[in-house]
Amino acid sequence: MRRLTWAANLMEAEMIAGLLEQEGIKVLIRRPIGMDVPDFLAAGPRELFVDEEHYEAAAESVEAHFGLR
Repeated sequence: MRRLTWAANLMEAEMIAGLLEQEGIKVLIRRPIGMDVPDFLAAGPRELFVDEEHYEAAAESVEAHFGLR
């Protein structure tokens, strides 16, 4: 898995993941080290990871739709 981008919170991460999953790209969402406190619930940043083979397509899609990279 390769880190694709980050999101400010769970809702934003799920929006990005939803777009990629519609394109057939599976996404792993996780909290960064040091921010993995269950009490944060949906708050706090998230990192999004994709398989290496889908990285370029995912990066292009995220940049085109969200301006992130």
